[in-house]
Amino acid sequence: MVKNQNSITVLNDIVDTLKLQFYPNHNLTIDEIKKFNDFVDGFVILKSKAMEIKNPDNQKRYIKTDIDGTKFNVMATSQSNFNVVLQNGDFSIGLLKIGKHYNPIIKVEFRAEFLLRNGYKIAIDLVKDCINNLIEKYLIKVSEIHLAKDIQGYEFSTFDFHRIKTLSKTKTIFHNDISSEFYFGNRFTGFSIGKGDELLRIYNKTTEINQKKEKAFIQVLSWNYKDNFNPNRNVWRIEFQLRRERLKELMQGSGLYEDMTNVINSISNLWAYCVSRFVHKDLTNQEVHEQITQVKILKNGTFKYLSPETLRQRFRNAEPSYVWDSIQSFNNKIEPKLQRAKDISKPEVEYVKNAFKAVLSTFIKLKRGAFDSNELSKILHEADKECREKHSLTLVDKARLNTLDYMVKANAFYNHSGIIEQYFYDFKKDFVNNIKDTFAILENESSTLTTFEEFNKKLYRV
Repeated sequence: MVKNQNSITVLNDIVDTLKLQFYPNHNLTIDEIKKFNDFVDGFVILKSKAMEIKNPDNQKRYIKTDIDGTKFNVMATSQSNFNVVLQNGDFSIGLLKIGKHYNPIIKVEFRAEFLLRNGYKIAIDLVKDCINNLIEKYLIKVSEIHLAKDIQGYEFSTFDFHRIKTLSKTKTIFHNDISSEFYFGNRFTGFSIGKGDELLRIYNKTTEINQKKEKAFIQVLSWNYKDNFNPNRNVWRIEFQLRRERLKELMQGSGLYEDMTNVINSISNLWAYCVSRFVHKDLTNQEVHEQITQVKILKNGTFKYLSPETLRQRFRNAEPSYVWDSIQSFNNKIEPKLQRAKDISKPEVEYVKNAFKAVLSTFIKLKRGAFDSNELSKILHEADKECREKHSLTLVDKARLNTLDYMVKANAFYNHSGIIEQYFYDFKKDFVNNIKDTFAILENESSTLTTFEEFNKKLYRV
């Protein structure tokens, strides 16, 4: 391929799909819980009436209602785990009565046309205004979001399926576990790469509209406003899907990105993350063919088998294509990509055993098979001395500081991810008590760290 970014026309930057989950605030009063549950019960009664309607099409089995003037259909069928579902042409609402569980009590799915017509920020505000009539205290998390661009100027083919790979956190290239290609008859219409939590779709939007006329709103509300839109050329959509399991791993600063406010304020950051995770490479058709067959035909007509490492290195060295160069920004913003937060693991005895085994193994290798406990002690004392010189801390104090650091990160992880771990609260309580007891003794022995408060402050200086 020849790099020519000017040949690509970007028609829009859109939030195409958005799903929100509303969790009850912990400080809801009994009266507030009863009020919400009574609302849900009222809709459940209407649902039972809708269930009496006989029609093979479930979308036609409903009873009309409204919430403060916003009209809805109470559907005869509901989503899994929810008591009732309300729908209109803009969005749907799933409702679950508040109980002892800590599950989302409201699930909202936005229609793509509603998001496009209003913009995602206004659309969210309109939904929140509606939800506020049901409950006022809640937390909102994003369960799924799709970010998309529609482009002209490049015709994707089945070869492009093999030009796109994802980047792991170690920057090595690999094939995705799940991928598929799409055809309409014998005509190639697109492909997907990845899994549900993090997925790329590239597909022919023009073909989709020809098959489903209700999708044509995108041309009326978006493409026609672009001066260089050519109605006689195909439009291809590049769409990234992120679900909560991935969003709650992404962070910048101290905030995780399943929280709705963080997500909405960082759409361009999410896009930057996605275009760095999936990369369309500048490989010729011949190079792609060799990538697939693992064979190169030489000028004399003989075959040369290409090793997997050769192919990996070729792909690794290839530059991003001009298509990818043209889609780096979102709403004309190029932002730093978000970082992934590692899951917090429980401290386990096995980790200590394995670490001790590693120390012994390394020491015995150093001693060429011999073992001398006095020399091992000497090495540990030298390590302690080096730690004092570098950090003004003993090895034990540094280990305590690392544990405090772990506790702060774990606390942030659990607070933002919504995971409830009783062991962590017990760990936190025992750790604080042990540190207080330790420093009560060490204060009389001129310890490097004289108070628990000083120890706590050290975390932010080391």
